[in-house]
Amino acid sequence: MIDAAVSGLRWVQYLTAVAALGLPLFGVLASGGRRSEPGKRLAIAAGLVLAVAALGGLVAQTAMMAGGWMAGLDPSALGYVIQSTSLGMAHVIRAGLAVIGVVFLFTGPGSRPGSTLAILAFAGAVASFAWSGHGAATEGSWGLLHLTADIVHLIAAAVWLGALVGFCLLLARPRPGDVEGTSRTLSGFAVLGTGAVAALTITGAVNTFFLVGADGLGRITGSTWGVLLIVKLALFAIMLGLAAHNRFTLAPALSRALDDGAGTDVLVRHLRLSVGLEMLAGIALLGVVAVMGVQMPPASM
Repeated sequence: MIDAAVSGLRWVQYLTAVAALGLPLFGVLASGGRRSEPGKRLAIAAGLVLAVAALGGLVAQTAMMAGGWMAGLDPSALGYVIQSTSLGMAHVIRAGLAVIGVVFLFTGPGSRPGSTLAILAFAGAVASFAWSGHGAATEGSWGLLHLTADIVHLIAAAVWLGALVGFCLLLARPRPGDVEGTSRTLSGFAVLGTGAVAALTITGAVNTFFLVGADGLGRITGSTWGVLLIVKLALFAIMLGLAAHNRFTLAPALSRALDDGAGTDVLVRHLRLSVGLEMLAGIALLGVVAVMGVQMPPASM
């Protein structure tokens, strides 16, 4: 029961961190800094939920380590986990940075400096997940490489999935004249999205090397963590296929239709469906990652 609560709260933290970081970054980089009130409100809500879920995750992690919920609520046990483990401190820092990010979004409404400061705060919150999972477990001279790869992996995932949230908002109820802006945003995100996918692929391979190891290859299918890794890779492949379809088929077709003055309703519906499916696959992928965080990888067996 406690393990399920830990995994569930990790999933909530991943989802809200993606939205909190990805939406402001999407607004500044991909959409040319265009102000989006729904995106801003969702980012603020996500940041607040992230802060609460991080503190809840701290309680759940303490309960799992101490052997029960009552022990997890004990102030002395919580204090020990915060002061003596990187995992506990990461939860506190994550909650604090989430609140700081929300404050910057509130105090700098629609301004680029406010959004930039919020992005930095939320990026720190996302990076803190590296100390809540297996990324900080590698010891010795290779530890820094593993930790760095995990941080880059987390940030790249937030960029990609956060942009999907932004596109879902753009495509949900497009107003007259919004289709052209959506087409420009799709083109503007192409380079950023490609970079995020490349970073995810490279850092994912590095993380897998550390968590599986040469000796653990034969134990992948025999462990829960290994089976979840296969499911994660399958979901990633689905997302990659949908993203390629959006970029190389639907986005160019939408751009041509706009240039020719042709109807775009059908293309927008197809794009909405494709982006929605990609987002659902991403949500499921984050759920798999949340469960993987409490499982033992082959290299640790």
